Amino acid sequence: MKGKWRIPPVHRSLAGQITLLSCTLLLLALAYFVFLPFMEMERDPVERTEGLVWLPVWEALFSDPKRPLDTIAESEDVQAAAASNGNFRLYVRRGDEEIQIGGEPRWKGASDFPQLAVDAGVGEQFGTFLRLDEGASRALIRSGLHDGEAWYLEMGGIEAPIAKATGWLRGADPIYFWMSSQRLLAVGGAILLGVLCLILVLIRSSRRLAGIARSLDPQAPSHVLPETGVPTEILPMVRAINQMIRKIDKANEEQAFFLAAAAHELRTPLAIVRTRVENLPEGEDKEDLKNDLRRMSRLVDQLLRLMSVRNQGAPSEAVDLVSVAKNVVAERAPLVIDKGVEIDLDADAQPVRVRGDEHLLQVALANLVDNALSFSDSGQRLMVQVSPDRNITVRDEGPGIPAKELDNIFEPFAKTPPNRPGHGLGLAITRSIMALHGGSVKAANQKGGGAAFALQF
Repeated sequence: MKGKWRIPPVHRSLAGQITLLSCTLLLLALAYFVFLPFMEMERDPVERTEGLVWLPVWEALFSDPKRPLDTIAESEDVQAAAASNGNFRLYVRRGDEEIQIGGEPRWKGASDFPQLAVDAGVGEQFGTFLRLDEGASRALIRSGLHDGEAWYLEMGGIEAPIAKATGWLRGADPIYFWMSSQRLLAVGGAILLGVLCLILVLIRSSRRLAGIARSLDPQAPSHVLPETGVPTEILPMVRAINQMIRKIDKANEEQAFFLAAAAHELRTPLAIVRTRVENLPEGEDKEDLKNDLRRMSRLVDQLLRLMSVRNQGAPSEAVDLVSVAKNVVAERAPLVIDKGVEIDLDADAQPVRVRGDEHLLQVALANLVDNALSFSDSGQRLMVQVSPDRNITVRDEGPGIPAKELDNIFEPFAKTPPNRPGHGLGLAITRSIMALHGGSVKAANQKGGGAAFALQF
């Protein structure tokens, strides 16, 4: 079962560090060029009050054209401005719809005479605007077309600002902020999006390399990471890893050559010693020497077999696992009977085929049977089972495997317990044979006692 995907700590993630740094720099730039100037902008409180009253008008005229003009009177800012100024008046007309708050409008035709205004202009979005001096106060007039419909605004009589217009953020008009900062915000958003895209490309490349690294076959002629299509920043690391893999391969080849050569060269001296031992007089010493020579010869044979398996290419001939199991059980039957142990074969009549080398697979299974037999006592039973899903399982009724040794029993020269007979190479050879066939060998303890070893293809 796969574990839950977790976000790595930022200080350990290159992508996280780039993202954090980019966001920090972007926020500092926006704060310096946008937010701080906007919040520190000095505006007249009366003018700010006009802007607050204009906001619900803008929402009714432009943000939501279907919104009735009567809702303007429900605005808290409009109500506060009317309560603070006895001469407050607000008149808005859109097509045939209009609303009037306070006194009558005075300057309905003033927009045709911009020369009368204290301040006049033409906005790209909000039409014509005029400010007319009325003595103690001034009038604000705006008019234009929106969606083919004429609109008109007249606001006046504002002498006392409302409380909201006199605070620290008196310049914080959302509409003005958006109009003055939208380009900078768009550029900042585009920069952040570009950085995120680069990070995604980096993560994708890293994951692709990790996937290739997990799928590398140590038996393949060239099992290194690809150096093409890799980001320039990652390429030095990839080259360093490939160089390390080549060094490890060379060291393994030298080690394998040394072991194979040493084991091969030992065969001749062992044969000479065996001949000389046979010429000795019969006795207890002669039998001890013969037993020692048999153990040494077996060790040499196992070393040679282990080296040959590791240096062999992937086999491709069709092999019937049922036939392999039958041959191994038949060959081991005399040894099992001599020890007083029963052995059963559970396999279907139909063949179970895999791609492999029949001789090597027999060696792998025979090692498991020999291992199970060495831990079995008289009267116990061994079971060799071939399943249709291309697995061979060997079960025994022995003492089982200590939990702490389950991960180490397939290592070369590993023995449990350490003083038991043998050299600890049989399970290591089985693991190498299964790796050569693209499979694996697993070990587990059974609930009722004993151990189970499974060859999985």
